[in-house]
Amino acid sequence: MKTVRTLTLCILFAAFSSAANAQFTFVKEVDAVELSPSNIILPATASGMMSFRDCDGSGSCDSPYVRVQLSPATTFTFNGEKMKFDEFRRLFASTRMSATSGALVNYNVKTNIVTNVEVRQ
Repeated sequence: MKTVRTLTLCILFAAFSSAANAQFTFVKEVDAVELSPSNIILPATASGMMSFRDCDGSGSCDSPYVRVQLSPATTFTFNGEKMKFDEFRRLFASTRMSATSGALVNYNVKTNIVTNVEVRQ
């Protein structure tokens, strides 16, 4: 009986040690970019392509624009209030942003589809 327990422990130890030696690769699927709202270009429709560049608005920016796709699942939040794209776009265009205004864009880097756009004034 002791031999069976010892053999079982040896097998378990070997299995766990080989799993511990395996190399894992983590792939970043979602990116969250914090930026100035002035660096966002919204499309005319909720199914269009949005562009943004990763800059805080404090000075000149050399970052290239990133083009991402909006989808029916994309959520839009303005000052903590979730809303439909049309209302979000209207508020975004008509609101004067201050130096402390910020935005957060979450998108899937594999599919280039935006999951959330949040603007705070």
